[in-house]
Amino acid sequence: MSAKKKTKRKSPKILLEKKKVFILTSSIVILCILLLFINAFFGSEPRPVEPAAPQKDVQEEKSVNAEKKEVLAQSVKNTPLPPKPVTGSSAKPAGKTSKTVDKKTPEKIQEKNIPYDIPKAEEGSTLVFIIDDAGHSVENLKKYTSLPFPITLAVLPGVAETKECAELIVQSKKELMLHQPMQAENLSVNPGPGAITPNMTLGEIKAKVRENLSLLGTGVKGMNNHEGSLITEDEVRIGAVLDAAIECGVYFIDSRTTSLTKAESAAAVRGITIRHRDIFIDNIIEKKEMAAQIYHGLALANKNGTVIMIGHVDKSAGILPDLLRDMYPYLIKKGYKFAFPSQLK
Repeated sequence: MSAKKKTKRKSPKILLEKKKVFILTSSIVILCILLLFINAFFGSEPRPVEPAAPQKDVQEEKSVNAEKKEVLAQSVKNTPLPPKPVTGSSAKPAGKTSKTVDKKTPEKIQEKNIPYDIPKAEEGSTLVFIIDDAGHSVENLKKYTSLPFPITLAVLPGVAETKECAELIVQSKKELMLHQPMQAENLSVNPGPGAITPNMTLGEIKAKVRENLSLLGTGVKGMNNHEGSLITEDEVRIGAVLDAAIECGVYFIDSRTTSLTKAESAAAVRGITIRHRDIFIDNIIEKKEMAAQIYHGLALANKNGTVIMIGHVDKSAGILPDLLRDMYPYLIKKGYKFAFPSQLK
């Protein structure tokens, strides 16, 4: 028993020694394994490092690759896809491709482009356009004679192209008037050739009117006054003008160059009815202002049934003919009628 006990007391030391040996051995083994592992990965001969490619070559390579991609994409884009089977009411004729449809209808687009907001005409609303001061330029007059509606041209007597302008008006089937010059209150204003002046007798006044009518040739339908505030304010003298008009079978329209005109009262004494100008279109030579005056005339036509609007050939040749041409189809569409003064009842 005692011998066994002594043997058991020595075994812990032996075990401790064995443990130390085991740990040491294990450490050596692990170290060897680590060394082998390190050698396997890092111990091999290093690869030679190639110099970096120049930046230019890299950019060129990228450019080439981009071009290749673009060519490939274009090729794919241009390759037609096989047609899909289409059935039912949505089928379209072969060979037609669908197009993007604008949501705006043609009607709405057309309405948006209309430049004139013309009021609707009352029944019988009639427009009379008279263009004064013809006789200086046939070329300017042609801009008015080519208009596609009834228009009246008033020609001055005794100026450069009086006869040629009168003939053009008759040939173009527009209405020809004499634009009779008369003295204005401002005596420094020269009314031009063939004028009626306050120092003339009544017989001289009538003779001058007849002479001026003859200068225009045949086809003259009427006359109106050029300037003339001094004469139209004198009931006796404007009465003599009316007498000449009656004798020659032409109508008279008062241009109303003065609010004190006595033309209508002189006409009433003679038992005739004359008409007068309602609107001067081109006192201001601007398209916007001219259009505004025409709109004013439309309002008067709807109120009174008829409106007489006066413009001037040379003064407005660059604007007024085109403005009237542009407005004409819209005026017709809204129900306005056009007439010569001789057609008014």
